[in-house]
Parts: sequence; C-alpha cells; structure tokens
Amino acid sequence: MCLITSPPQFSLVTATMSLEAARELSIPELLQVLDGKLRDEYSRVQGISLTSTLIASLEPEIKSLETRAHDILKYLPFLRNTLRPINRLPPEIISGIARCVLKDDDVDVMSMIPLTHVCRYWRDSINSTPENWTLIWSEERKLAELSLKRAKAAPLAISLRFELEKGFLDLMRLHLQSTASLSCEGFYVVEELVKALPKFPKSTPKLRSLALVERSRRTDWSLLDQFEFWTHTMLRELSLSHVPLLPSILSLRTLTKLSLRDSNFRLHLDILLNFLEENRSLESASLWINFAAPSLSHSQRRIPVGSKLQHLLITAYNVADVRPLISNIALRKGATLALKFFGEEGLTHIFSGVSMTHLSNLSSPTFMEYRHSPRSIQLFGADGSFSYDGYTDSGTSFEEFPHLPLASVRELRLKCCGEWILAEFCLLSFPSLEVLAIDGGSSTSFLSPESSASTPSPLLRTLAFMDCVITEDFMATLTNIALHRKNTTPNSLHRVVIIDSKGRLPPKASVKRLREYVPIVEVFEGREFPKNLL
Repeated sequence: MCLITSPPQFSLVTATMSLEAARELSIPELLQVLDGKLRDEYSRVQGISLTSTLIASLEPEIKSLETRAHDILKYLPFLRNTLRPINRLPPEIISGIARCVLKDDDVDVMSMIPLTHVCRYWRDSINSTPENWTLIWSEERKLAELSLKRAKAAPLAISLRFELEKGFLDLMRLHLQSTASLSCEGFYVVEELVKALPKFPKSTPKLRSLALVERSRRTDWSLLDQFEFWTHTMLRELSLSHVPLLPSILSLRTLTKLSLRDSNFRLHLDILLNFLEENRSLESASLWINFAAPSLSHSQRRIPVGSKLQHLLITAYNVADVRPLISNIALRKGATLALKFFGEEGLTHIFSGVSMTHLSNLSSPTFMEYRHSPRSIQLFGADGSFSYDGYTDSGTSFEEFPHLPLASVRELRLKCCGEWILAEFCLLSFPSLEVLAIDGGSSTSFLSPESSASTPSPLLRTLAFMDCVITEDFMATLTNIALHRKNTTPNSLHRVVIIDSKGRLPPKASVKRLREYVPIVEVFEGREFPKNLL
C-alpha cells in the first residue's frame, strides 16, 4: 500500500480516538492513521528484548497489545460503511429518507424504527432529528414515551383512544403546548376530553388540526359549550364524526379543511351556504349529514354561493337533500366534486332540473372511467374533476350520460363491465373519443359496423384490453373491425394493446394477422394499462 506522509494535525491521534474525530477524516486520512498505529505497535513489540526480567511481564504486554489492536479494528465496520455512497450523505438527507417511509395514515413511527438499525451513522442521524418523532399514539405507550423524549419541542401529532390509562393522559398534558394535531376516538370522547383537558382548546395554543370520533350515542352534548373555538384562530383542519357542529366553529374563518359525518345530524342549508361564502380560506369539505326540512326546496338565491373549495365530497341517502346544495354553490375552476349515494335514487335524479353551468369543474373533461356495478363514474379534465358512486338507476345502462358533458372526452375506460353491458354500449355520446380501454369482458361486438347500437367515433385510434377473455373469435372480430375502419374511415386504428395479469395472451398467428391492419400491436403480461394511451 502506498501511503502519503501523515500530516502534522494527525501525528498525535491515538488508537482510541472517538468516532466523532474519525468521522471528520477523509477515507485516505483514516486509512493512513490506522495503518500508522498498527506499524507503531508492531515496531514496539519487535523491539522488546526477551530478557528474564521481561518474560514475566510479557503476558500483560500481549493483552495490552490485543486491546489496542481491537481499538483500531473497531473502526473497520465504520470504514466499510463510509465507503458506501449513501453513507456519505449528510445527516439531514438520511433523516429525510426516514420521514419518507412514514405513510399518511401512520399514527406512530413504528415503520421508521428498522431504519435506525442500519448502522450507527443512520441511527444517530435519525434519532437526533426531533421532527422524525412527532407521531404519538396512545396504544403504544413505550414508543410514545420514547418519541416524546426525542421530539423535544417539535410540533406533535397525537392520536388518542379513550379507553386508555390515566398515566398516558398525565404524560400528554406535559406536551400540550407543542401539540399541533390531535385526534380523539372512542366512547364518550367529549366527556373524557373535558375531564382530561378542562381548558381545551385554550390549553393547546398551537393546535392546527382536530378530529373527534364519538362512538357513544348517549353523550352529554352540553359539554361542547365549553369548547370556545371562536377564540382559537390557529385551527386549520376540523373533522367531526357523530359530533354536532358547534356554533363557535361556524364563526371560524381560518379553516382550510372541514369534515362532518353524522347521518342523524341536521343542518339548515342556508347556514352551511353562509359559512362557505364567508370562509374564503376553506379548500376542502366532506359532508355526510342531513339538511333541515326548510332546505329541501331549492333556495331563493339568485347567484350561487362562490367559494374557494378545491374539493367537495357529498355523501347522502336522500337526493332531495343534495340537489339544493349543488344548485346553490359555485365551485372554482379546477375543483373536484365527488358524490356518493346509498339511496334508491341515482345520478339522473340529482341532476334532473339542476343548472350545472356554474360548476366549471364539469366543463370539457378529456378522460372518463365508468363501472356499471357498483355504479361508478369519474371525469377528469383541465377544468377539474367529478366522481360519482352510488345506486344503479335502472336496468338500462348509461342512463346518466345525457346529463354529463361527454362531447370532449378523448379517453374512455370501462371497468369490469359484463357481456350484456358491452353489447348495449353506445359511443354516440363520445364524438371526440380517441382511446377506448376495456378492463374485463370478452366482447367487441359493440364496435362492429353491424351493431345497431353503436357508431364508433371517427377519431378512435387506440383500443386497449385488460384481463379480457381473448379467444380466436375475439381476435377475428378485432381484425375485421380494424380492416373495416381502414377501408371506410379516414382515421384507421393505429394501436391495439392487449394485457393480461395471468399471461393468457392470444396466439401469435392471430396477432400477426391483426398487425396487417394495425401499425402498433402490443401484447404483454401486466396489471395496468400504459400511462399514455393517447
């Protein structure tokens, strides 16, 4: 090994230097120091004269040499780790990698713990970053205590289940000043919260997110009067499940996210509309409630309530409850409207007689996904998105289509549609269609020129099939369709994609015949369509 002369600043480094000092050296410098120390020890031993006087002290000398050699060799694992490029990253990068392991629905840091066992450098980098330890869950007491110790003064996200021991509440009280997110779930949540935190929410001055999930139907809701939220201007996100909406909450103007879930709770529509109109910071709202009787008729508002909502989710059993809300709220361009219904009336009844012109997110969608059972419709476009999940209106398929803006849809995906669904499918509502993707099924008859129910779009260029039953008849029909379009339309088929998750692919001979009329034919095993089918 060729070594450079040791620089002066390392001439006094001992064999027992700390890991911190070793970490400051470059790899060549560390090798140089370790090699020098081994040479010094070897030379010293070689110089010992084995006289009768020294023979008695030889054993302790060997033990001393062995100890010093171990002190030097303990740096070899560190050196091997240092040679790996990822371990030359700064500690803050390693710490950031650990945070990326945590998922959005994690309530503690359990999934991050294995990363602290990679090596000492990773452990020190992760443990010394308070932001890594802010997820606290009451059902993991030991991990919660460790996380609270390492989090120091970093903003905490605490999840409580109120069937917990008193000791954890005492522990939590010490950290209320730094609590930024609080989620409480269980029986008699409100009562337990009042007992544990008598000055709530004033006791949590940094609280920005609150979720209350009540499991008891016999809660004393008068206790809610003690929650003076109107004084809490830091609160940004609020989620109430089976907890009535407090008057003090309606006075808040700082919320960005609101979720209300209680099928027994009734709220007057005008109160909700006034709240949405005045709260200009609200970006997301999820509503699963009933509206009071006076709101069941259409509001007399001449101009729909405008809001900055980017996402609105409405879940209900009664269409009559929802129709006035949709009629009297104007979502901004680019927003998402999601509807979920469990009653006997479907999308047709919701949109019937409702002016949708002020819902700019429904204008000019370019992508649509449709599932017949359970009924599911999704629309995406530059102006926003729309989704619907609910009851099948009737035995007739696609009854909702006349109420939706489908003229600009360029890509359509049909998911798990049965044979009879595809047979009745009509493409007349999609004059701009360029891509048709079918996930499940075995029929192409609705594309056939002989089909009376279908007039394929003249712009259709791509057909894609996922987990379809690919038989010889299927491939023969597909080939005839490609031949017919090539001879009769200006835009013939340009691409066909056939995918199967179990490798049930068509015979090579039938694929070869199809390629005579379609320039691009892709056949492969997989579980999803290519990202770009257009």
